[in-house]
Amino acid sequence: MVPVNNPLSDAISIIRKDWKLLAGLNALYFCILVIGAALALISPGLHMSMIQFIGAETIGGQLNPPHAGIVESLETAGGYMVSSFGLNTLGMITIPSIILPLWAPVIGSARFFIWGVTYVSPLEGVLTMQNLLPQYVAMLIEGEAYIIAIFACIRQLITAIDNMGAGMKWMLREYAYAVLENLKLIIVVFILLAIASLYQAFVIPALAGLF
Repeated sequence: MVPVNNPLSDAISIIRKDWKLLAGLNALYFCILVIGAALALISPGLHMSMIQFIGAETIGGQLNPPHAGIVESLETAGGYMVSSFGLNTLGMITIPSIILPLWAPVIGSARFFIWGVTYVSPLEGVLTMQNLLPQYVAMLIEGEAYIIAIFACIRQLITAIDNMGAGMKWMLREYAYAVLENLKLIIVVFILLAIASLYQAFVIPALAGLF
């Protein structure tokens, strides 16, 4: 029998192989998040303007009421998933970065900076620490998903750079192989975003109802 590769196992192997790159990206985007939060503390006006511009209570969108039914919460989770995976990951990171690999780290920096300004620091009369604490868990899970998607795109860029001297045909061949290999990482991204969507649809509203 021909052994069947497990895409999820392959994705985990990729992460283990290049864990230093992934760790570096985590450190980089954490720093960007902290810079955004520091600016929000220094300038409450900027913080308020960003909250009004985003127009959402959470990184995923508006909250369900605390006593929403299971069906309504599942529909909300599905909406979060479409937004976070379909639009924010595939539409804004993965697909554009196949053509322009540098796009991924740039759009990632913008997203984490906006999160830092908007959803990290409390703002009197608007965002309390009680509101924000559940958000930190959502940012941790969803943020890691985006970082892994960016990690895949940067691996593609490294492949292109490493093969530039071998001729255009060979470089494109190796780049195409890298794209197909890195698409396996999307499985990990999907799982993390599914967890984040369920957390935001079920857990955060339940916690909000306790306060």
